Amino acid sequence: MRGAAPSQDYRQWVEHALRALGPSTPAAVYKWIRNNEPVPAADLSGSTADGENLFEKNVRWARFQLAKEGAIVGPKRGIWALK
Repeated sequence: MRGAAPSQDYRQWVEHALRALGPSTPAAVYKWIRNNEPVPAADLSGSTADGENLFEKNVRWARFQLAKEGAIVGPKRGIWALK
């Protein structure tokens, strides 16, 4: 069984999702990635020490990193979009 996906994979998956979907909610991005990218089962079913879903945490972290670099913007609250 493959272990957790590297953070670079998550960054690419978030970009792929936003290219395909356009400006989207986090829920839509999670769904698109689950359906279109090779996310390891360990990530999908795993959780952090505080009970948070590992996959969703990694997607949010990738979005944060991309936003910090200026590649992603939030045109309005709760919406992610490529710059």
